[in-house]
Amino acid sequence: MRIWASACLLLWLPASASAAGLFSATHPTLACGDDAALRALSDPATLAQHPAAWSKTLFRQGDCHAVTPDIKWEKIANRNGLPLMRRVPPVPGLSPQYFMTGTIAPIGAPAPAPVHVTPPPAPPVADNPTPEGPQQQAQDDAPPPAPPVIVQNRETPLPTDLFFMTRGFQKLGSLILTLMLIAGAGWVMLRVLRTIWLMARRRKAIGTCMRLAERHRPMLARWYQQAEDDTTALTHSRMSWNTHVERFTRTTLLPALARDGQSALWPAINKTVCAHLTTLAANTARTPSATVLTPGIYHQDMNQAEYAAFCSQWIEKAGWEIRPPVATGLGSVIHGSRNGLKMLVHCWIDRKPVHDDVIWQGIKEKTESRADIGAIVSNAPYTQEALLLGKKHRIFLLHHEDIYKFVSGIEVPDVA
Repeated sequence: MRIWASACLLLWLPASASAAGLFSATHPTLACGDDAALRALSDPATLAQHPAAWSKTLFRQGDCHAVTPDIKWEKIANRNGLPLMRRVPPVPGLSPQYFMTGTIAPIGAPAPAPVHVTPPPAPPVADNPTPEGPQQQAQDDAPPPAPPVIVQNRETPLPTDLFFMTRGFQKLGSLILTLMLIAGAGWVMLRVLRTIWLMARRRKAIGTCMRLAERHRPMLARWYQQAEDDTTALTHSRMSWNTHVERFTRTTLLPALARDGQSALWPAINKTVCAHLTTLAANTARTPSATVLTPGIYHQDMNQAEYAAFCSQWIEKAGWEIRPPVATGLGSVIHGSRNGLKMLVHCWIDRKPVHDDVIWQGIKEKTESRADIGAIVSNAPYTQEALLLGKKHRIFLLHHEDIYKFVSGIEVPDVA
């Protein structure tokens, strides 16, 4: 409503109000786009010192125009002591012009009296010409050589209203659009680099898990085979294998990932790693073994060598690499290794309870061989002193019926 009211009010204003703020030349005059050129062309003394060719050149270089009183102008600013005017209505290609102060006046104001410039007096002529008078006069009448024209650079007027600021808005819009495009491209690039970085970290974490799975391949195959041999139900078999996988993940994979600072990646690689563990264990379990061990049967008439061979067969069946038993002063020693672990098993057969002297022998052998795990296996029970000594020095005291279960459950160094 305010816009329509303003429009109606403008229609009722008198016609003379439309001319408010407009100017016109008081008489036919000269206007230039360069103030220095206008000053030079408006000064009669300067014009008298230069030929007409110089004036024409300066008129053209200064972007000068002849102005009549019927042309309307609008004042923009005062620059260098001269009014800078813009034609109303604007003419394409016509830049704002400078006027001399006395040659422009508001429309409707009384015109000032014209200023008459008295031309300079002519030089006196000599009464008695010399004999060389005609030749000298011809030389005087010849036009002097035109000096070089030096025109100062024009100062571009600054815009003062929305019309002349349109191009500025266009540049600002182009700048904003360019910044938006650069920001969008940077955001996309950051997303791509972050995705590549995450993929590289996940691949590294999967590689860590695969190396551990390869180290524990025999153990995983044995677990898988035990789960498959359970013929009670297929679902129970799968649950048993999943239980083994969760145990292996909790005790082996997650600690390794935590040491490398990759534990946060486990939810993303869980399915891939578990599928690879299942495939690796299944392929290993289906591969026929080159040698099938059939441990002998224990009997009370065994000697020390037969008993050591009996124990070594159970250790080898559990997936350990062993060396032949070595007889010592008290029993026999079996050296085994698997997944980077070294184990020393001291075998002792006797019908009397095992005393602490056998335990000291096992402690000495473990210390000398620098084994990670030390155990003593016997067919006889252990005395209370032997049990306390073994617990103090981390020596496992086992019966030969428990040896297979014990060595099968050793998975990581934390057990030792």
